Amino acid sequence: MAISKRHFIIPLITALLLLLPVIPGQKNALALTISVNPGQIPITMGYHGATLHINGSNPTGADLIIKISTPPTDAHLRYKGKAAGLFWMKLGSMEFHNVPGTYKLYSTGNAEQLLVNDDRVLHQVGYAALKKQTGITSSAGEIDPDKWFVEYLKLKENEKLYSVTNGAITRQHDANEDTYTLDAEWPYQASPGLYNIEVLAVDNGRVVEQAATTLTVKQAGLVEKLSKLAFNNGAMYGIMAIIIAMGAGLAVGAIFKKGGGSGH
Repeated sequence: MAISKRHFIIPLITALLLLLPVIPGQKNALALTISVNPGQIPITMGYHGATLHINGSNPTGADLIIKISTPPTDAHLRYKGKAAGLFWMKLGSMEFHNVPGTYKLYSTGNAEQLLVNDDRVLHQVGYAALKKQTGITSSAGEIDPDKWFVEYLKLKENEKLYSVTNGAITRQHDANEDTYTLDAEWPYQASPGLYNIEVLAVDNGRVVEQAATTLTVKQAGLVEKLSKLAFNNGAMYGIMAIIIAMGAGLAVGAIFKKGGGSGH
């Protein structure tokens, strides 16, 4: 009985594949992953921010950039100045177009020096890249956009909503894979919402891989109930606020009265 060549070729190929050497860690050599803990932050009565633990695996030898941000939107701000050179007062308003409400950047090195210019702009890495996409208009007419963008950055940094931290990401290497960790302080000033967390792997000035996850910040407990009450029933919320304030005032008065009486 004739046997076709195919019956010999397939087992031969299979045997050769099994004999190929397995290189440790090769499977994960280019894998970039990211996870964040906690993935959800509840805003409660005692909320003062949180610490985010971000980690994952990364391509061997690659530099890393992690960006936490919100989608671009428009920010409306009022500004003050001297009227007639004498009095400080509100002179007008400004619109900052296409800016993220929160922008936190971390890297293994100097983030703006790790990437070539077009990749910096494409991935919005660094304040200079943000500036290229930002439009500024004013009710007062013509303005100096460079000056006011710097002032906007100062405001957001004072609010702890913008920051650039170089050298904050720690990388580890072992026989199986390369990993990284970042502990980032999350500001209580950040509004409830969904935040994007993106990690970029950089090699020779270019982004070679990227991965992303999300962080949810939401009101919880009494804070959530009071917020819903304020939104759905403003009058009732106002009455409750007055009652709470009066109760707190009476309690403080009673404490001082008790303390004063004990001295006699």
